[in-house]
Amino acid sequence: MNAGGEQLPVLFAALNWGMGHASRSVPLIRSLQQKGIAVILASDGDAADLLRAEFPGQTVHELPSYSVRYGSRNIYWNVLRSSWSICTAIRTERKWVKTFLRQQPLRAIISDNRYGIRDSGIPSILVTHQLRFFGPWTWANWIGGWTVRWWARKFTEIWVPDWAGPDRLSGEMARWRYSRPPVKYLGPLSRFDIRAKRSGGPEVDILAILSGPEPQRTHLEGLISTQLGTLPGRHVLIRGTSRERPEELKDPAFACYDLLAAAELQTFISKSAMQISRAGYSTLMDLACSGVPALLIPTPGQIEQEYLAHHLREKGPWLFQDQDELNIREAWNTRNHWVNSHVKQPDRGEAERAITSFLQRLDSGI
Repeated sequence: MNAGGEQLPVLFAALNWGMGHASRSVPLIRSLQQKGIAVILASDGDAADLLRAEFPGQTVHELPSYSVRYGSRNIYWNVLRSSWSICTAIRTERKWVKTFLRQQPLRAIISDNRYGIRDSGIPSILVTHQLRFFGPWTWANWIGGWTVRWWARKFTEIWVPDWAGPDRLSGEMARWRYSRPPVKYLGPLSRFDIRAKRSGGPEVDILAILSGPEPQRTHLEGLISTQLGTLPGRHVLIRGTSRERPEELKDPAFACYDLLAAAELQTFISKSAMQISRAGYSTLMDLACSGVPALLIPTPGQIEQEYLAHHLREKGPWLFQDQDELNIREAWNTRNHWVNSHVKQPDRGEAERAITSFLQRLDSGI
């Protein structure tokens, strides 16, 4: 609190790397607001647009872009090529925080995977599920893990949106082997209500929800659009971007939207028979909450999604296909053979307890 006793706001920043970091931030932001905490939002690009849609009328401060593009199938080349822009963005974030603090004192900072959004004089929380790496090259995995530890050690706490035990959706990626900073497991997070009830049968056959860095998002948009256009039924495509549509999508044979707020998107999800999405971790948390069967397509060159596809194969009502072998018709026609698996249902209780405990520690000055 400040000298006058007025409660200072919390800064919440989300990474723009697909839509997942912003979407999983929504329930945390809402929980803080419901507890009477003023929250200042910050992000960039499509993630900032999603936050504006979720919190209309609230300013979303613009942060520097990490400018990561997955043009190559080689994850190491992608990261190496983007490393300078990532490091530059992190340094720019640090300067942004210092400038911002001169104008607006803060009670705390919560940063979803933005390693430069922190301050040594303020409790700073890092939200992440990727604490370890499991790519094909051991030495590169070691460097990746060391880099995360180097950045993460400068935060007060790490919040992992997953369970702590053997039911972890993210497998070994979320296992932290160090004592500092301490890790709190929140359970899977989703901006959707848990297991939304359907009224009647499905009204949408296939719901495709796109996300992720360019140019792979646009490439998948073209593949899905072409195949959906040949399938009979009622289909919906959520593009996950406000960028102009490609010429071939100007007049699609199915319903097409750019970005939707959680309430609108949840309505589509609850009315759909099958979902198509990337195999990103935030998408998997949404699916665990909704219970909707899904065809999942790992982003080429993104080892996290390839690891999740291997780790979760046959552990939920999900079918994984490589992008080069995408066959929506086959997934649709065989869905009765793979939709019967189930995963543990998230309940958000762990996240609420972690936030309450965090606020109590802030009040006590710990």
